[in-house]
Amino acid sequence: MGMDITVVTADWEHLAGIPAGARLDALTDAVCPDSCCDRCEEADRAVPGGWVGQRGTPWCAEYRFFGTTGTYAWHFQLAEAWEDLRPAAAPALREALDRFLGGLFWYGPDRWAGAEPDDWPRPAPGFPGDPAPWRPEVLVLASPDEVAALARAWEAAAPRLEELREPFAATAARRPAWLGTFDIAGALLREWGEAVTGAGERGWGLIGLPY
Repeated sequence: MGMDITVVTADWEHLAGIPAGARLDALTDAVCPDSCCDRCEEADRAVPGGWVGQRGTPWCAEYRFFGTTGTYAWHFQLAEAWEDLRPAAAPALREALDRFLGGLFWYGPDRWAGAEPDDWPRPAPGFPGDPAPWRPEVLVLASPDEVAALARAWEAAAPRLEELREPFAATAARRPAWLGTFDIAGALLREWGEAVTGAGERGWGLIGLPY
């Protein structure tokens, strides 16, 4: 069984008032509250994708990806696909998607500049006041300022995604069949754009929880 990912946006000011060691528990409770009944879980499962109802938690909201069933493999393979596509992308598009996907999946442009994994820069502190900014127990961690930068990168990349259709088809054999078409990968990439845009509109941070 592989790792899952649950993506949420949260109010950093609210998180700042929660002790550092309790923040992940608070986020978990916000996404899956004990008070949630079978009826609301069934209603959530009926949502095809997008922002899920906040269940009475005004400082946190979940973004649900359509068709990925929660598994992290889809998102990991999306970043791996970009590894293949980078050489074919125009410089402006390459720069924008390096920033966008690098900011979401901890790689950063240095991954594609030949640096060894141990030399890749770790993310800036994400949780406010966290004494341990590098938190391997989360899959995505972007502060509101970082989300704003990701949103700008997405705004630059989104109109040009079609440029990647032919190079994607040329390298499709390198990827799993379930992410083997440009339309599937492009849809997932656009969902990340929607998640980042929604977090940016709220002025909140973005977090990928490993479940």
